[in-house]
Amino acid sequence: MLHTDKNHSVQYAEALLKAHLNQPEEEKIKLEAAGSQMFEALFPGTHGGNFKYMYELMAMAVEGNVDFRNKYFPNDPDYVDKNIQESEAFKETMASMTLEYYLLIKQLKQSGTFFSMRTIGHMLWDTTLPGILGYFAALMYNQNNVAAEASPVTTLFEMHVGNELCKLLGYAVNPIGKKPGEFELATGQVTGWGHITCDGSVANLEGLWMARNLKFYATSVKQAILNEPLFQNAKNFQVTLLNGNKATLINLDSWTLLNIPIEEVLAIPNNLASPPYNLKPADISNAIAGYTVQNIGYHDILSKYLPDIKETPVSIASSTRHYSWPKGAAILGIGASNMWSVHVDLKARMDTTKLDNLLSYCVSQKIPVMNVVAVIGTTEESQVDPLKDILALRDKYRKQGLEFCIHADAAWGGYYKSMLNSANENNPATFHLVEDDVIVSLPMSSYVTEQYKVLQLADSITIDPHKSGYVPYPAGGLCYRNSAMRNLVSFTAPVVYHGGVDPTVGVYGVEGSKPGAAASAVYFSHKVIRPNINGYGKLSGECFFNAKRLYAALVCLNIQPGLNFFVVPLIPIPAIQQGLPPAQVQQQYEFIRDRIVNVSNQQLLNDPQAFALFKELGGDQTIITYMFNYFTSGTTPNSKMKKVNDLNNAIYTKFSFKPYEVGTENTPIVVTSSQFTRSNNGDLLLNSLRQRLGVATGDGINDPINFIISTIMNPWLSNTVKGSFIPTLMNIMVQNITQIVAEIKAQP
Repeated sequence: MLHTDKNHSVQYAEALLKAHLNQPEEEKIKLEAAGSQMFEALFPGTHGGNFKYMYELMAMAVEGNVDFRNKYFPNDPDYVDKNIQESEAFKETMASMTLEYYLLIKQLKQSGTFFSMRTIGHMLWDTTLPGILGYFAALMYNQNNVAAEASPVTTLFEMHVGNELCKLLGYAVNPIGKKPGEFELATGQVTGWGHITCDGSVANLEGLWMARNLKFYATSVKQAILNEPLFQNAKNFQVTLLNGNKATLINLDSWTLLNIPIEEVLAIPNNLASPPYNLKPADISNAIAGYTVQNIGYHDILSKYLPDIKETPVSIASSTRHYSWPKGAAILGIGASNMWSVHVDLKARMDTTKLDNLLSYCVSQKIPVMNVVAVIGTTEESQVDPLKDILALRDKYRKQGLEFCIHADAAWGGYYKSMLNSANENNPATFHLVEDDVIVSLPMSSYVTEQYKVLQLADSITIDPHKSGYVPYPAGGLCYRNSAMRNLVSFTAPVVYHGGVDPTVGVYGVEGSKPGAAASAVYFSHKVIRPNINGYGKLSGECFFNAKRLYAALVCLNIQPGLNFFVVPLIPIPAIQQGLPPAQVQQQYEFIRDRIVNVSNQQLLNDPQAFALFKELGGDQTIITYMFNYFTSGTTPNSKMKKVNDLNNAIYTKFSFKPYEVGTENTPIVVTSSQFTRSNNGDLLLNSLRQRLGVATGDGINDPINFIISTIMNPWLSNTVKGSFIPTLMNIMVQNITQIVAEIKAQP
């Protein structure tokens, strides 16, 4: 245990380190593995019970910073001494700061109660102690990861974090700091690369930026070869096409130039630097630069070099994509209208039949496609797009001469891949997948598992450590399957980059200055909580488990007698999905109530039949999307869409923060809300939801449908020291919704 005296904390840590270093290697591993199991030690606790340990560790960080300052030219003068600190002016300043700090802390007590069991609305929960401590420790050094000179330590942290995120998602990496012969990658193996961004929106912007630049790169190379003296002996330079044939680059037509295989495009600089051309990489880059879309802009590259391409290139995503995608298209000059949306199926996943039709249209009309975005965890519907099918469609259209990148937007769902990563880390380049018998025991559906198994085939992936990684903001991330992709989004400023071996991560991507503390937070959190099945995978699994338990309790309100309302989840129970008759639907509701809801966690885990159904309940991840309607009399549902929306809006208002009205402390449960619309989500989903809600066929046909969102990031929701908190949540919901329904029914 730690001690209250900060000096004792340091002495205790040094003793632990000495003992650990003296252990045999196999014992070290056992110590680390055992230490990662007690997750209660890694979060603050609902009432802050673990902060007493954080005080000491923060004191250790402060002491370390003081020691660092004192050892750097200790005889240099200071601007502070004891006389100054004892002066009246100094004391007055400290008193003023103390008072203002007290008032600041008092204001902050009106913040969202994201630590509470009652907070089930947002993609935001408590942060890990390692995340807080890693951020705090680095914060005092104020390192700027724009360049290694401004962040000699945290730049290295970010490089390690980039590798960790790549490995988590399934990409192979080149281990940092490996000695010659210590570990050798397979010859020609493509390695991934990742880095920290401020958030998923910036990562998505960079992913689209890379895909746009990649789409036009071969066109730029052709113009450089035709016009630059450097390439006078490279006029015969050839590339391999999608059909496997080789062709001279400068002889290719515009459409073929825009659809050269991704790997072939990325290999162009290396191939020009190899025999028989042997050009210098820096010379190649400088000669091509003047012809790239980066430099001459979107209009010129299309009008000057691709005049026979009459249609603007597009990016394609499901209609449930994050708003950052059309925003990114606008910023890049692609145009938000050229970020095409694909309507969703009945489970709010991308409808791949509609995607197939769009890609066929692009081939017939010669519309270049920059990328297709598969959302791995939509932030409102909790759904995972069918990445496996999207990859298959790309294979199909490659045979028709169409090439495009695939981006997986796993900002929300990326860390859930850790559930499938083995704790066996003997390969420093990648994680092993867990065995199939382990997968069977996980609370992840078979469909979602299949999508995660092919995640490493996406060309780029967004992942947010500050979401399901539980580290403080800002810490988004972007990973590339092929590290060469980062070169397409680099701007090298002389003030921060002086050439030579790649010294930094700051020359790549959108941002300039960014906090080294963010990299430190992720780095330390991953050190303590490994991104495998025993670490983040266990946290993720508990959240999946709790989300499904809450979903089960929620849908069983529909068979609770005496209620004046009913619930319609976005994803109905399997019996309804299968179109079974009412008697069998009722039977499944009762099975869920008796064998899933009204049993302990351990009883559920020991019931194979119940657990098999449990895995398939609800959405693809840990967000529950649902809406309510009420009975006008008996079992007759309200048929007015406006009344449905009024009800759900009133429920959201009751269960949301109102800091400028009554204060956050008076909110009994915290949820959030959004809308489904016909124009965005399509007729298929909207008509199905209206029918399940009991809304009359023609009533408010184009009205949106308001819905409630509950996000489960609390690993202990069904397993507190007092048992499950889910029954408490259900009681609060029933009590308040019953009253809201009565008030709405009393209205004229």
